[in-house]
Amino acid sequence: MEMKEAIVARRSVRSYTGEPLSPSLIDELAEFISGIKPLHDNIPVDIELYEAEDFHRDFARSAMYRGTDFVVLRSARNSQGYGQNVGFIGEMIALWLTHKGIASCWGGLAKQKTAPSRGQLPYMIAIEFGRGNNAPFRRLPEEAPRKKLHEILLNEISRPEYLSIIEAGRLAPSAMNLQPVRYYTRDDGIYICRKSMPLKNALIGDMQQIDVGIAMANMYVACDGDCVFVRQSAPPELPDDCIYEYTMRLN
Repeated sequence: MEMKEAIVARRSVRSYTGEPLSPSLIDELAEFISGIKPLHDNIPVDIELYEAEDFHRDFARSAMYRGTDFVVLRSARNSQGYGQNVGFIGEMIALWLTHKGIASCWGGLAKQKTAPSRGQLPYMIAIEFGRGNNAPFRRLPEEAPRKKLHEILLNEISRPEYLSIIEAGRLAPSAMNLQPVRYYTRDDGIYICRKSMPLKNALIGDMQQIDVGIAMANMYVACDGDCVFVRQSAPPELPDDCIYEYTMRLN
């Protein structure tokens, strides 16, 4: 399976066989992680691989997660875009796992039991993974419980080549499947936005910034990485309930 195919194939899996993954696959994953180009290379990020026993020892509210292994993502929080950066990196990992036939699920509810130690970056989120238990990969986009294209587009698509890229973003997972990402297109790029929450909630706000990065990773893979993401000082006028995030420009 190619990484592009993994965009459709991947689903959130919460049931695992418990079969250990081979050390060689874990080594290969670590090598892949070391080569990921982040959304923001100026924001410090740490990525740790945990076996299940160690993860459950160090993280509260982890009993619901049944994977054999975990990716733990930590990040500095003092720069704009840190949540989006974590989401982008994490989804690249999730797509790679799918491409290798490994099931996964974002674990947004786990919480580190102790405060970060000296020099340790704050915990952001985890991804559980392993051999899925009776969890076949998705075959068709229609199988995904996602909003329809017209529900996430803020205007008509201005260039036909944008359609497959926005479709990849549409298929991205999101916290509680709220699907906050919206798209506005012009000839100069795809404007990526986030629908604001009617009620302010710090946790959901953080998670939805991660959701934006997850969608952007899908979009990046869909165009073979032949793009750049920038933040514009003067984006187009958007609906009042939409927050501008990034502009994706094709190379």
